[in-house]
Amino acid sequence: MVSSVLWTSVATLAFLCLAVPGSGYVVLREGEKCGENVQSGCESGLLCVPDNPTPDDFFAVGACTRAPGCNCSEFQCPPRQRHGHCHSRVVIDPCGCCTHCPKKKGQVCGGPSWRYGNCDIDQVCALFVGLDSARPPQTGVCKAIPKHLKKSFPVPLCPVRSGCNVHVGNCDCYSDQSCDASFSYNSYEACYKELMAFIMYDGYASDVETPPEPEVPVYTCKEWSCEVRACECVCQYRKCDYRTAPLLEAACCDVLKDSGCLNTSCHETPTLPCPADSFISEPHTEPGQCCPVVPAMCTCDFQTCTPKPTYCPNRGLPQLVVKGNGHPGTCCDRYECVKEGH
Repeated sequence: MVSSVLWTSVATLAFLCLAVPGSGYVVLREGEKCGENVQSGCESGLLCVPDNPTPDDFFAVGACTRAPGCNCSEFQCPPRQRHGHCHSRVVIDPCGCCTHCPKKKGQVCGGPSWRYGNCDIDQVCALFVGLDSARPPQTGVCKAIPKHLKKSFPVPLCPVRSGCNVHVGNCDCYSDQSCDASFSYNSYEACYKELMAFIMYDGYASDVETPPEPEVPVYTCKEWSCEVRACECVCQYRKCDYRTAPLLEAACCDVLKDSGCLNTSCHETPTLPCPADSFISEPHTEPGQCCPVVPAMCTCDFQTCTPKPTYCPNRGLPQLVVKGNGHPGTCCDRYECVKEGH
């Protein structure tokens, strides 16, 4: 029992230290100067945008600013299915609107306020055509970019987010300018409550053979599912029905087509073969709709692009013969080695 009292005292002391004003860390509001002091940072949802951006200076002086082209109230975040899970991690979009599974190569991204999602860590949300990254409200596609083309595809800044994780028996709370949704708790209070519950149970269990029955929280399972109503797929959160699997968008569209509803006929996009330097992107369909709002199309695969050669045999020199413009067929710069003087 002594150990539980000691743990409680330490955790309470940590809480009081964090709760006392004047701890040295200053939260900056929109428009305030930022970047020059590591003991300060913009509040959640803001970016510290440098006055004179330099790629290597993380603490460049700037101002706390809302991400350009962002309005989280203009759409609903994508649903998270009961049985669905991300293949690796959870990310947040550069606007700070929604957490979601990261998009993979060839999947649609960006859009108004990044409503179509953000790419995985090894991908960049690039324009379908051209040599640039997508910026709201532009729609893009996730692509892997080779090292020598990175400067043409800048990665957007992520909003400042604040939260807490349990680290070495304490609630570690901090701010992070990252698109990784890495916080387990949104506030110190939520973290501290969970930590105290664990500590008290651990101390009680060491002295008592039968621990107390935990209070069962009132929980109503809800899941995203669809149903056919008047020749439309109506999708919303509903109470879970464990007897049947939830009807998702694709299955709902199949039901509509089988029933002969006229509004389920989609314009077929011809899948022409793409040039060797390109690939076909995945179409994107909005939740509850049967037809893609962003069709599949040929887009550059910049992994096929090779940098300018640093060596040519027989004292040759690399000569640019095709200037790449990010269009399928002419995605990359192409060089040939020619003899000096030719």
